[in-house]
Amino acid sequence: MKKNLLITWVMWLCVMPLQILAQETIFASYFDIPVNSPAGTEVIGRIHLERNKDVLTSPIPEGYHFEILRQKEELFELETRYDLSKRIMGVFKVKDGQNTGESPSVCNLTVALKDGNKLLQKFNCKIHIAKKTLWATLDERYTPTVVYNARLYGKTKYSDDEVAALINELDANDGRFEGEKCYTTHPKDYEGPVSKHDHWLGGTIEYDWMRVANRIGGLGYAYATSKEYGPQGDLIKHEQLKQTLYKALLAYMESVSVEGSDVLVDGKPIGNCTGDGFSLLSKYKWSGHQIPTHQWVMTDPLIVPILHLMPDLLKDMQQENETGLQLHNAIIRYFQVFTSIIENRRAIDNPNERWGEIQDTLYSAGAWADANLEHRSRTMLALPIIWADYNRPMTYVQYWYKDFYKGKPFEEFSFSPGWSPHGVVSDVAYWMTKNNVLAHQYAQSGFQPDGTISHHTGQGTDAAMVAYGFGWLTGCNTGYQYFKNTPFEIDGKYMQFQLDYLLNVYPKLFYKQRMDFLVSGRAFLEDSQKFVKKAYINAVNSLQKSVSKKSNIEGLEQLRNIVKELKTNTYEHSGTDAYWVNEYLVHRRGENEAPFYASLKLKSERTVGAEDFDKKIRHSWHMGSGILQVKVKGNEYDQTVLQGIDWHALPGLTEEWRSDPLPVKGGSQASLPGKNKIAGVLSDGISGMGIYHHLPREKYSSATAFKSYHFIEDKIVAQGSGIARYRKGEGTDITTFIDQSVLTTPLVWCIDGNEQEIAPDESVNLSENIDAPCWIHTRNKGYIILPQKQTTLNIKTGQEINVTDRRKKSPLPKFILALNHGATPGRLSDNSYCYLILPNVTREDMPERMKQVLDRMEFNRKDSGVHAVFDLSEKNWQYAFFRPDTIAVGGLEVASEDTAQLILREEADQWVLSVNNPAPDGQKQTLTFHLSMPLPQGTYTYQTGGIYPLEGETVNVTAAGKGCTITVELPDARDAARYNYQSDLYAASPIVVNIPK
Repeated sequence: MKKNLLITWVMWLCVMPLQILAQETIFASYFDIPVNSPAGTEVIGRIHLERNKDVLTSPIPEGYHFEILRQKEELFELETRYDLSKRIMGVFKVKDGQNTGESPSVCNLTVALKDGNKLLQKFNCKIHIAKKTLWATLDERYTPTVVYNARLYGKTKYSDDEVAALINELDANDGRFEGEKCYTTHPKDYEGPVSKHDHWLGGTIEYDWMRVANRIGGLGYAYATSKEYGPQGDLIKHEQLKQTLYKALLAYMESVSVEGSDVLVDGKPIGNCTGDGFSLLSKYKWSGHQIPTHQWVMTDPLIVPILHLMPDLLKDMQQENETGLQLHNAIIRYFQVFTSIIENRRAIDNPNERWGEIQDTLYSAGAWADANLEHRSRTMLALPIIWADYNRPMTYVQYWYKDFYKGKPFEEFSFSPGWSPHGVVSDVAYWMTKNNVLAHQYAQSGFQPDGTISHHTGQGTDAAMVAYGFGWLTGCNTGYQYFKNTPFEIDGKYMQFQLDYLLNVYPKLFYKQRMDFLVSGRAFLEDSQKFVKKAYINAVNSLQKSVSKKSNIEGLEQLRNIVKELKTNTYEHSGTDAYWVNEYLVHRRGENEAPFYASLKLKSERTVGAEDFDKKIRHSWHMGSGILQVKVKGNEYDQTVLQGIDWHALPGLTEEWRSDPLPVKGGSQASLPGKNKIAGVLSDGISGMGIYHHLPREKYSSATAFKSYHFIEDKIVAQGSGIARYRKGEGTDITTFIDQSVLTTPLVWCIDGNEQEIAPDESVNLSENIDAPCWIHTRNKGYIILPQKQTTLNIKTGQEINVTDRRKKSPLPKFILALNHGATPGRLSDNSYCYLILPNVTREDMPERMKQVLDRMEFNRKDSGVHAVFDLSEKNWQYAFFRPDTIAVGGLEVASEDTAQLILREEADQWVLSVNNPAPDGQKQTLTFHLSMPLPQGTYTYQTGGIYPLEGETVNVTAAGKGCTITVELPDARDAARYNYQSDLYAASPIVVNIPK
C-alpha cells in the first residue's frame, strides 16, 4: 500500500509542473526585425496571452512578467508592457551595444512567463532577422491598392476646398463633425424605424456611425491622394490633415459603444462580451439588423485613412506619443465590432440560424460560413498592418475562442470549428482558406456538390453564381497574393478548389461571351457579357498571380486556353449537365456542330429562384418556376432585352397572365420556394430532362401544372398536363409562355399550311386557334406546337407587350409566344400542351423539320401522372413519373413504383440508363422500374455526378417475364459518411450506368 502511495506521489510531482504550465495560452508564433537594426529597435511581434481577451473581468495578475531564460547570442532583451487596455505584452528589443548585423538569420530564445519568482510557462521564440520584414511586405502589397476600392474610403471624395473646410470644422469641435448627434446621444434616444429586416432604412444610431466613418474615409482618401493635402502636396497641409484625422478618428471611435459595459440596460451592462455594446443594440431595437450583420460597413471606410497614417502612427507610438498610443488603442477597441455577432446568430444549437447548427460540426462549417467572406476580407487584410504585431489576435470577442464553450461535449469546439484566435497574421491566413465551405444540407450556404454556389438560404437553397457566389470563390485571391512566398503562404489546395470551379463549372454557363442570367443570383439584370469578359477573366488572371512554385495545382494551362477562347469569342462546349441540387440543367452544342445553348431552372420546397433587390419594381418573381431559355445568337436574353420585357411571361412558365405589378413587399426572396416536392433534372452527359410540379407557395401566383422538359440533341421538348387554377388571382387566362425574346427578323407562323409574318417594327396582339400541328419561326429558332385538341396561340410584339419596368427604355423590339389555357383550364379548354424549340433552323427548314418530328418522335402524357417522349433518330426514351404509374412510348412500356425520372438511350454496343429521384428527402433508399423490354442482367455500379464525383452504389437489373426489373440504390441518410455528410444533397444526383449489349 505504501509503495502505491509513493508511486502516486512521485507521479503527482511529475505531473504538477505540466498542469501549471498548461494554465496560460501563449501567443508567440512569429517575430522579425530588419537587418542592421541598432540598439533599442523593437522586434515586430510581441508576446501575448490568450487571457488578454478577458482583462475587463479578469485582470492580469500584478506579478506576471516575461523573462528570457536562454539565447545563444546576447542580442535581445525583453520588456513586459501593458497596452492602454491593461493587456500584457512581451516586447523584444535589441540590447544596448548590439546590432542585428548585415545578414539574415534566426535567433532562438527560450522565454518564461513568471508570476513574481514563480515559473508559470516556458516556451521558445524565433526572431527572424530579415532583409525585409513580413510587415513591410504585407504593407507594400496591400496599402497601395486600397485607394482603388471605394468601399475602403466610404465611397466619399472631397475637393481640396471641402477638405480645408472640414479641417476647420473638426479642429473647432475636438474632432467631431457638426450636426452628428451620434457622438453624444444614447442609442435608445433615436426614433427608428426598426423592422425585423430593416434593409438600410436608417433612423438608428448605427447609420450615423456609418456616415461618420464614411466622412472620415473621404478625408483619408484626400490624405492619400490629394495634390494639395496628399503626400506629394503641401507638407504643412499634409501634416495638418494628419493631425485632424487623428482627432476625428479618436473622437469617433471613442463614441462608439463596443464593450458590453459601454451601454447600460436598467443599470446593468447590455452584455458581458467584447462587442456587445454594438451587436446587442438590435436586441433592444436600438439598432437595425443590416449594419450589425454587415459589420464591414463600419470598418471598411476607415481602411484608407488608417493604413496611410500607419507609418507616422508607429513612429508616434515608438516615441511614446500619448495621442499616438491612444489612437492605436482606440483602433483596436473599435475594430472589435468587426467580429461581433448579433445575439440570435451566436446560437450554436439552432439549425434554423444563418450558419446552421454550429455545434454539429459534421454539417455546419460554423460562424461566417457564407459568401460574405469577400466583404470581410477587405478589413481582414488590413488588420496585420494596423496591429503591427503578428501575435496580437485578430479579435478579443470571447465567443470566437475555444475556451468559451464549457463542458465535455464542447472540448476543443469553437465558433468557427478548427479555429481559435492566436495571432492576427495566422488568423487572417486561416480565413483566407474559407472559400471552399461545402454545403451539407438544403437551405445552407456553401458550395454544392453539383457545382452551384448558394448564399442567401433563409428561404431555401439558391444559385448565386455571380452575386454572391463568384466573389466567395475568387475574392481570396487578394489574400493569396498577400501571403504568397511568406511563412504564411496559403496551401495550393485552396487555389485548386477555385481553379476547378473556374475551369469545370463556369465556362459551361457561358455562351457567346455571356453568362446565364437564370443562375446569376441578384445580378440577373446586370451586363452578363461584362461579367464574362472582365470579372471572370480578371479572376483567372488574379488566381495565376496567386500561384507560387509551392502551390502545385493542375489545370492552369487549360484555364488559360479557355480565357483565350473567351476573348476571341471562339469558346464552345458540347454536353448536357444537370445541376441537381439547384434543379438547373444546361444542354448545349457547339464543339463540332451548330452551336446553341438551352437551360432550365426549377424550384421546389427545397430551392428558390433569383433574388430581387429592387425596392420599387419586382422582376424575378417567377424565375425558377420552370423557366426554359434557348439561345443561338447569344444575345436573346441580354440585359438590354430583359429590361424591356413582361416579367409575368418568362419563357417556360405556366401561370396566369397578369398585368398588375409583381409584389414588391417582402425581402429579396419574397417569391419563396415552391410548395412542390417534385422538381428534378437528369442528364447522361448527352441528353437530359427535367420534371416539375408547378405548385407555388406564395399567394400571388395562381396556377398549378405538371411539366416536363426533354433535351434530345437539337430538339428541346416541353410538355404539360393537369393545368389548373390554383388561386383566384386576377381571373385572367392561365398561359404557358413558349418564348419571350428579341425580335430582329420577321416572325413567321404557319397554321394549316398558311404562312403569315410580322415585321420586327410591328406591334400586334393576335390569338389563333390551332387544332393541328403548326410551326413558328424567327431569327435562328423554330417552334413546333403539337396540340392534343384545339388550343389558342397568342402572339404579342412591340408596343402590345406589357413592359414591367418602364424606367429604362429598351430599344430592341420583342415578341411573346404563348399557349392560352383559358381562365379555368380543364373545363373551358385543353389542360395539356406539347411544343418543341429547334435551334439553328431557317424558315425554309421548318416544314421538313415538323414532318421529321411527326414521323420520328412520339409523345405521351397522362393528366397528372406521367409524361414520356421517344426519339427514333436518337433512340432515346424519356419518362417523367409524377407518381407511381405506367406509360408506353416508342414501343417501350415502363412502370415506376416511385416518383422518378428515367432516360434510356441506345448506342451501338450498349444501353445508357439514367435515373434519379426528383423528390429527395434523404431517406428514400431505392427506385424500382419495370420495363417491357429485357436488358442484360447484372449489377452495375455508378459514380455520382458533380464537380467531384464520388463512388456511388449499384443498379441491379433482373429478368422479369419478357422484360426486366431495375432496382436502383440511392444515396440516403444511412450513407452519410460515404457522401461526406452530404447525402441529403446527393439524394437527387443523376445515376447513370452503361449496360453492355
